[in-house]
Amino acid sequence: MVDDGDIRIGDAEREDALAALAEHHAAGRLDANEYEDRRGRANDAVVRRELTALFVDLPEPHPTLRPGRATSLTRPPSPGRPPHQGARGKVSRVLVSLAPFIALAAFLRTESWLVFLLIPAIVAIARAIDD
Repeated sequence: MVDDGDIRIGDAEREDALAALAEHHAAGRLDANEYEDRRGRANDAVVRRELTALFVDLPEPHPTLRPGRATSLTRPPSPGRPPHQGARGKVSRVLVSLAPFIALAAFLRTESWLVFLLIPAIVAIARAIDD
């Protein structure tokens, strides 16, 4: 009999895992290097066991792997949005991930701490793109 951890995963499961990792990164649970490492391993994952290994030290959201079912995040989907947002969702996740670096670059250029207000502005723009 095949162990549930040996069941192959698809693109939807990888995208769910990547979305959860992005949330942990945004919450400050993963630094940039660890986030990039786990993102790479999630993209390369072939079986469920490889995805679950990425979340053993993290609280929810994380992929819930049920026997005989596709993976899904344990958090409920946002109201009015499909579970997979496609290209627009990816663009907004990239914008949110890059916001601190954009603000830091602007700070180094202008030497004004006010540029750090760009971070919430970029997040608001990214959410507007999703809507």
